[in-house]
Amino acid sequence: MSFRSKVSVIAITAAAAMMFAPAAMALSEPVQVTGHQLKSALLPASDFLAGYSVGSEDDSGRHLEHGTVVKLPSQSCQDFWILIGVVGGFGETAYAGDLIDTKSTSVTVFETFNQAVYQFASTHAAASFYSQLNAKYRSCRTVTSSDGQGGSLRRTVRSQSKQRVGGHQALLVVDAASDSKVAGPALDTYSLWTIDGADIYLISTMPLSVPSPQPAQASLTLKLISRVGALR
Repeated sequence: MSFRSKVSVIAITAAAAMMFAPAAMALSEPVQVTGHQLKSALLPASDFLAGYSVGSEDDSGRHLEHGTVVKLPSQSCQDFWILIGVVGGFGETAYAGDLIDTKSTSVTVFETFNQAVYQFASTHAAASFYSQLNAKYRSCRTVTSSDGQGGSLRRTVRSQSKQRVGGHQALLVVDAASDSKVAGPALDTYSLWTIDGADIYLISTMPLSVPSPQPAQASLTLKLISRVGALR
């Protein structure tokens, strides 16, 4: 191949790269859905345990969110424990979550569940939130507040460990909650946070009649990831 021909090939290749680069960049950006859409992808109560139902639910609506209401690093520990996984406003573009439990006395297993999805504008934003979340649990390992009935409510992190959920990076936090006016052992809550691209998933379980979460939180998370992925 002559020198002139080589120059022509290089020029054409460079032009093609410039032409397709914007499209490739667009494909790398996560597809955004609304909170209302995310809510439709939440796991049905039947995926948790038979005889369970949705107790309450929330989502960020039919439009993408912009801005941050709560800055996680500067949030008080008391507010952190009350709000995290229950509301949005942490800089995500969409949020959805619900509480699942049962009022039936005929079920054989008693637990309460919480599931939530936080969608961020980019994988970098999601990774930043995930890192801040990890750090916040470490800095807020013990919190005591009023229970509103003349007693004090205490929450303490028992353990905090890195996990893998189907190849995804995850964080498992086990905390104990006790009330000074309520007799009996503290109640443990298992919170599994999983990051998948620009999305952060939470499956939280408080076992009441069993020693550990049932069904496995990892399997529930993978089902939830699949349902959210189907939206896109």
